[in-house]
Amino acid sequence: MFYMIDKYRDPVHGFIEVRSLENEIINSMPFQRLRNIKQLAMTYLVFHGAEHTRFGHSLGVMHLVSNAFRSAISNGPEFLSKEKKDWYEQILRLIALLHDIGHAPFSHASESVFPDGTEHEDYTEKIIKETCIADIISKIGTEYKAKYGKEYDITPELICDIYMRRIPGENSEFVFLSSFMDGELDCDKMDYLLRDSLYCGVNYGKYDVQRLISCLTVYREEGGSSRLAVKYGGVQAFEEFVLARYFMFVQVYFHRTRRYFDIMLKSALEKILDNGKYPENIEEYLSWDDCKVIELMKEKCDSIKECDNIVNRKVYAMVLDTKTHPEEADKREFRMMRNILYEKFGRNNFIEDQSADKMPHKIPIRTAIDDEKAIVIINERTGKNTTISEESQIISSLTNKINIQRIYANKEYSMEAEDCIRSTYKDII
Repeated sequence: MFYMIDKYRDPVHGFIEVRSLENEIINSMPFQRLRNIKQLAMTYLVFHGAEHTRFGHSLGVMHLVSNAFRSAISNGPEFLSKEKKDWYEQILRLIALLHDIGHAPFSHASESVFPDGTEHEDYTEKIIKETCIADIISKIGTEYKAKYGKEYDITPELICDIYMRRIPGENSEFVFLSSFMDGELDCDKMDYLLRDSLYCGVNYGKYDVQRLISCLTVYREEGGSSRLAVKYGGVQAFEEFVLARYFMFVQVYFHRTRRYFDIMLKSALEKILDNGKYPENIEEYLSWDDCKVIELMKEKCDSIKECDNIVNRKVYAMVLDTKTHPEEADKREFRMMRNILYEKFGRNNFIEDQSADKMPHKIPIRTAIDDEKAIVIINERTGKNTTISEESQIISSLTNKINIQRIYANKEYSMEAEDCIRSTYKDII
């Protein structure tokens, strides 16, 4: 199929090629809104370069998913027709481009004020189906029907169903497609690690993306189902990828000051939004972005403490925290010290954070190769297939949850609180 191509110059990937109807989506109001949704919420108040947005990330994921799909298909056994390759790649490109279109202002940091039972994926689905984007997707589908036949239609419903893993007819090839956007090898992670690392000015999220993509392949199960896999030569590239994500969580995403501002944002939004929630109506929801929230917080600085803390960067000092992977004894010690602080200085002078928790990865450690969550490693030289958990000591050792607990103190009491903690530890010793 012939495509008119536009190009975007991207700081991470260089030139990103975009097809003409994809560009219509990019130029639509719902997608342009992503220019004003920061990728890393309030992280720019810690790492000042982190001003990047969901807009650039979405383009980057679309770029990577094309490269990853082509690499896996070319490295694996022949099982798709030329028509299906083209059709599936276009479906993946649309999923990648639109996967974050439902994000709220400041991305994940404000999801706590969604209407009950709602997630950003729910808004994504509504935007894809209920705005001008639906018409553009239908135009793309019309082109594919004209080229290959009616069975190659692309609809908003199909895009949402594959992304949300509501696989029509349990189509195993659609399951295979979804793994490029939802799994331990997905292109979403591939882009945000590199992008966040670049804009934060850190090296933690860097890994060899070209090597990793070049080693993607396809594992064909008995019965004909296909799964995304990695060639044996890509084991170290995959380890580097997993470690990059681990270090970014520990050093950036769960940075103590970034977490403090996340807590401030949640509390501020609960006070400035009607009923403390974002609107359910899509047209109203799309009017909200980072700029609108910041302007409202500026207006409320005099009356809402959390707004003042964010706008004027007033930071509580962290006076107590646990290890990255605390044992039960560490948690008991943390609770003991916390209770001493609360009793001595008053609970209202402190902020507690116990939600900085994350598994380093979701790869099963002891598993058979036919487990759908296993990452299959294909050794073409020996013909033996294994899993990444069998091949990698690094992956199999990263089993303990990140679970950092912290206490922040009002500046008026922070030095006294620190003295109290030191004195208590000295008495214990």
